Amino acid sequence: MNEQELRKDWVSIRKSVPRHESVSKVTGQAEYTDDLAVPGMVYGRILRSPYAHARVKRIDKSEAEKVPGVLAVLVPADVPQKKFNCAGNPPSALLVKDETILTDHPLYAGDRVAAIAALTPEACNVGLKKIIAEYEPLPAVFEVKEALDPKAPLLHPELFSTNGFKTLEREEGNVEQGLAEADFVFEKEYYTPFVQHVPMEPAGCICHYTRDGSLTVWATTQTPFQDRRILGELLDLPESRIRVIKPVMGGGFGSRQQLVNQHVAALLSKRVNRPVKIINTREEEMLTVSVRHGTVCRLRCGVKKDGRLHVFDAQVLLNTGAYCTHGPIVSAAQSRKFQYRIPHYRYKGTLVYTNGPAAGAMRGYGNPQLMFARERLMDDVARKLEMDPVRFRLMNHLQIGDQVPTSPIVLQSCAIPECVEGGEKIRLDIDKREADRVNLPGIVEAWGVAFSCHTSGPSNAEGMSSGLILLNDDGSVNLMTGSADIGQGSETTLSQIVAEELGLCLEDVRVTAADTLHTPYDSGTYASSQIYVSGNAVLRAARELKENFRKALTAHFHADPERIQFGKGRVLIPSEEGEVELSFREAASKVTFGGQGTVIMGRSSYKAEDSPLPFAVCWAKIAVDTVTRTVKVRHIIQAVDVGTPINPEVVRGQVEGGISMGLGFALMEQIEFDPRAKKPSSSDLLHYKIPTALDMPEIQVYIAQNSYEPTGPFGAKSVGELPAVPVAAAIANAVAVATGEDITALPLSKSFVTGGSWKP
Repeated sequence: MNEQELRKDWVSIRKSVPRHESVSKVTGQAEYTDDLAVPGMVYGRILRSPYAHARVKRIDKSEAEKVPGVLAVLVPADVPQKKFNCAGNPPSALLVKDETILTDHPLYAGDRVAAIAALTPEACNVGLKKIIAEYEPLPAVFEVKEALDPKAPLLHPELFSTNGFKTLEREEGNVEQGLAEADFVFEKEYYTPFVQHVPMEPAGCICHYTRDGSLTVWATTQTPFQDRRILGELLDLPESRIRVIKPVMGGGFGSRQQLVNQHVAALLSKRVNRPVKIINTREEEMLTVSVRHGTVCRLRCGVKKDGRLHVFDAQVLLNTGAYCTHGPIVSAAQSRKFQYRIPHYRYKGTLVYTNGPAAGAMRGYGNPQLMFARERLMDDVARKLEMDPVRFRLMNHLQIGDQVPTSPIVLQSCAIPECVEGGEKIRLDIDKREADRVNLPGIVEAWGVAFSCHTSGPSNAEGMSSGLILLNDDGSVNLMTGSADIGQGSETTLSQIVAEELGLCLEDVRVTAADTLHTPYDSGTYASSQIYVSGNAVLRAARELKENFRKALTAHFHADPERIQFGKGRVLIPSEEGEVELSFREAASKVTFGGQGTVIMGRSSYKAEDSPLPFAVCWAKIAVDTVTRTVKVRHIIQAVDVGTPINPEVVRGQVEGGISMGLGFALMEQIEFDPRAKKPSSSDLLHYKIPTALDMPEIQVYIAQNSYEPTGPFGAKSVGELPAVPVAAAIANAVAVATGEDITALPLSKSFVTGGSWKP
C-alpha cells in the first residue's frame, strides 16, 4: 500500500466540519475583549470633538481631576505629538503620517481631544463632562468635489497645498488611441457613499504598561504584529517589550486593521500604572472607526462592433476623510481588480481629504465601489449592443493563461463558465417555480447580474505569514500561527490543512493564534489572505514536520526514508525486520520526548508572491413598486470560484455574510451629514440602517467544483471579501432592467426612491 492509496480520499479537505469555537460562542463561554478583567484594571474614555473642523482654543482638566475615582486626564500637551499612520499595513512610503494621538486641531466630529482614566466607567463619564474644552469652529467640507475647490479649507496645510493629496496612475496600452479606435464609446459617472462596518462587537482594548517598561495589549485587532510595530514607534518601545493578544472577536471587516484606541489606553496605563480598558460606545463606533471610502467614478469604455472590449478608462476620486490611513493602498488595490481582456486600460485614483470620518480598510478594499460602477456600465454597454449581459461578459472574460491588466498575475485557474452554468440553472429553477405567481398591480420584477473578482492575499510580497508546528508524544500537534481569526473560521480551516497533510484527525490539531509573544509573524488578517497566504505557510510547516518525523523514524527503525508513508492517521515503515504499521500516536511515541528524545517540529513562512483571483457571478431578482419606488430583493444567487473549498460550509457562510453586506451597500447604508450641524447624523442604528432578517432575500450559493489553483494550499483560493463585491451592481442592474431608469448612485433608498434627484 503506497501513500496515494492511503490518501485516496480527502481526510479533512472539502469537509464541512464545525468550526472549533462554535460551541463556546453559542453557549456564551467565549471571552471577548470586554469580558476580560485584568487584576487592578481601571477604565478609560476619550473626549471627542463635537465639530467636524475646529481649533481647541482652551482646555482645562482641573475640575475633571477632582472627580472622585478619576486617576488621570491627558490633553494634547501631555502626550507625544509624533505624527503617525494608524493603518495596520506593513510599512510603506505611500502611507502618509498625518495624525496624532490627541489633537488641538480636530478634523472630524469624533476626533480625539483628551482622555481620562478612572476607577469605574461611571467616574469616567462624569469626569469626561467636567473637562472644559473651548472650540473655534472652522469651515468644513464633506464632498470630494467641494474639497478640491481652490477656495476650500486645507485640512493638512503643513503637508500638502491641496486636499487632493495623492494620485495613483496605471496604464497599459494607449487609452487615447484605444478610444479613437473604438466603434462605440460609453461614458458615465457613478457615486458611492461612506459606509460603516457595523460589527456586532465594538472596538475595544486593555493595555497594561508595567513598571519594567513592557506593554501588554489585549485588543480587537486583525493585525497584532502591525499594532505592535506602530505602538513601538509611537511610544519609543522596542517591539520585544510589547505583547499584543487578540481575544475572540465579533467581526472586523477591515475596521480592526488599524489602531483604534490602543495608543490612548497605553498612555493612560503608563500614567496611572494600572491596566486600562477602553471599549467604544456604539456612537463612537459609528462616528470614529474607519469607514468605506466614498467615491466618484468617471468611466469611459470603448468597444468594437462585435462586442469586444477595446479600452477602459477609470478616473476615481476617493473620499478618504480626515486622515490618510489606508487610502493610497486602497487606490492601488482598486486599480488591479479587472477581470476582462482589454488592450488599453487606465486607472487614475485621487485621494481627497474631507472633514468626514477617516476612511480605511473595509471588506473589498476599494473593489465594491469601482465594481459597482464598472458592472453598471458593462450592463448598459451590453444592452445598447443588444447582447445578452451574461454572454457579453463571458466573451470578454479573462481565461487561464491570460495576464491580469496592470498586474504581473497570470491566471492559472478560472471557473467562470462553470459559475455561469451553475448559477443559471438555479435561476431557471426559481423562475419555473414562481411562474404562476401573480404580483400586485404596479409591482415589476426583474433579474440583474454582475461579475466580480478579488484577490488571494496582498498583491505584493509584503503579505506574509508563518507557521510553527510541534509534534507531541501522543501524536497530536500544536499549530502556532500569527493569523488572526476574526470570526471567519480561519483557525478551523488552517487546522484542516495541517490535518490533511499529516493524515491526522482534526481533533489532534491544537491551535495557538495571534499572540505576538507566542506565535510567529503574520502580516495580518486582510486582503483575503488567510487560506492562501497563511494556508500556504502552515502547509509548508506541516510538510517540514513530516520530513523531520520521517528522518527520526528512519534512524529509529533503520528504514529507507523514501519508503516511509503517512496517511489516515497511520504510518507505514518498511524496515530491515519487515513492514511496520503504526498509528500516528505510536510512531510519535517512539521518537519524541518520551521515546528517543527528539523534538520534532516544522516551521515555515510564505510571502505573497502570487495573488490568484477568485471569481464570482451574482444574480439578483428584485421587485419594484412603481408607485412608491420601493425595492424588495427576493432572490440572490451567487456562484463562486474559490479553487478547492477547504471547508464548504465556511465558504457558504462567507458568501451569505458578504451578500448581506452587499445588500446594505446597495439599498440603504450611508453615513449622512447634517447640513446645519456640519457633522454626521448617522450616529446610531436608528439613523444608520443595516439589513435585518426581514430584509434578507432567499439566498442560493453555488461553489464551483472543478477549479484548482496550483499555487494554493490543496488548490484553494480566497473567499472572504469576494462575495460582498458584486451584490450592489447586480441589484442596481435589476432595478435598471425593471424600470428602464439609469442607476448611477448608491444607496438606492436615496438615489432611486427620490427619483434620481439625489447624489452624494
